[in-house]
Amino acid sequence: MGRFPFFVRSHLLALTSTPCCGGDNSNASAGSFFEGVMTASLPSDAVDAAVQANVVAAGYALAPISALAPGARISLQATTACCTGDYIRHDDSDTKAVISPISGTSSATDKADSTWIVHAGLANSSCISLESANQSGQYLRHAGFELWLEPNDGTTLFSRDATFCPQPGIKGRGYSFQSLNYQDNYIRHFNYTVYNASDGGSGAWDSAISWTDDVSWIVASPWA
Repeated sequence: MGRFPFFVRSHLLALTSTPCCGGDNSNASAGSFFEGVMTASLPSDAVDAAVQANVVAAGYALAPISALAPGARISLQATTACCTGDYIRHDDSDTKAVISPISGTSSATDKADSTWIVHAGLANSSCISLESANQSGQYLRHAGFELWLEPNDGTTLFSRDATFCPQPGIKGRGYSFQSLNYQDNYIRHFNYTVYNASDGGSGAWDSAISWTDDVSWIVASPWA
């Protein structure tokens, strides 16, 4: 039996609100989805166009990566049912990162405290770092598994602690932000404090209850 050369053309889509299908025929997974065809020879442009048309028709959504482009100003809104009016902010009484309600009637200080400037990741330019909009030179970084607002001291440790890699929201909407140097950990709110948390780890903040909700964030328009 003769052998035929086979070629695969794949089309990559980054999913956000639309979950993908798991191997168990569920829709419990979200992430990068590949669709392609296998042909007995190099596919024509018409075949490529037909595959892409199928992808588009399926309704999978491209992640709006431009919302996290360096220089963008954003606010990060919680998606857990308890807290959909809450945003990540720095606490004026100390340097902890917390979530609290922010609305059109909030003070100018509260709005500014919950606004962040996106930068290419200090330790990995494929990821991001978040600078306070009203505390220039200060970034969100994790230390002791909590998130804090601290000035960039130029050290390798700070750069790594302040670098997070966005991916489609683990809950199936928004984004989740993976720690660069603790890759099982993501930015998570727990008891209104913001942590660098894993799913079911040893800390109270690692509780598996509501974990997928708590690590999924809407990239919202900046409050300031």
